[in-house]
Order: sequence, then structure tokens, then C-alpha cells
Amino acid sequence: MNFVDTEHQTNFEKLVQKFNLAKSSPDYKSVCYIAAHPEIFKCYKLELQQESPFDWYYKYLDDPETFQKRCDQGKTTGSIYSLNESMVALIELALSLWTWRGFDLSHAIDVWDEELYEVAVQAIQLRRKSSKVQYLDQQEQLKLI
Repeated sequence: MNFVDTEHQTNFEKLVQKFNLAKSSPDYKSVCYIAAHPEIFKCYKLELQQESPFDWYYKYLDDPETFQKRCDQGKTTGSIYSLNESMVALIELALSLWTWRGFDLSHAIDVWDEELYEVAVQAIQLRRKSSKVQYLDQQEQLKLI
């Protein structure tokens, strides 16, 4: 796997420990890989995330209008306000890879630099290693026999 730096890798290892499904689920592995990016990882408290590393972001999506107020009151487990447009696009990719949520790839390509583009490609490759792809690969191998 390609990481942007050692902090990214360390964060990923912490996420895999917290979300054990990342060891066996390509969906979880790809979402953890993106959530481990240092610029994203610093936005949330890992110990307070329950279902995924993006629980905090879903709380934002539930009610963006009051999110800052809830954040100021300590009622959220993360914050979006240090994120720039390219990082938000990376988070949107993570949610799409995990839950099939809509995602604007054209916009993301326009705002990602080379580093974030490579992170996106790695996340897609991690997600692509699903049982469906493996099953199709096995079918192809059987045809060759």
C-alpha cells in the first residue's frame, strides 16, 4: 500500500485496530485508508467513532446548518472546518466507496493535487479487491483450465 507519509500509515494501523472489519472487508479497508490521511485524521476523535471513521462527518451531513454550533457545544466527535475542498472531495470518495453515496469524480479530479489523486487511486484499488472481483477472477481462471 502507498501512504503519503509514516503518519498516514500509523493512522491506518490505528483505524484497522479500531475497526476490525477493515482486515476482511475491502469497503472498510478503503474508508479507513482515506480516514487515515493526516489532514483528515486530525479532524476527529478516533476513540469516539462507533460505526466508521466518518461518524462525525455523517453528523455534519445530517444537519450542516447547526453543525458548527453543535461542534462548539462539544456535541460532535469531529469537525470539518480545517478541511479544504480537496480533502472534502476525498471524504466524499470514501463515503461513495463504502456506501455507494453519490460522488462527483469530475470535480474531485479538478481539485486534487497529485498526492491526493494517488490516495484516491489507492483507495479505489483497495475497494476493488472485493469478493465479487475475486469470484470473477476465479471464474476466468476456471475457463483457462
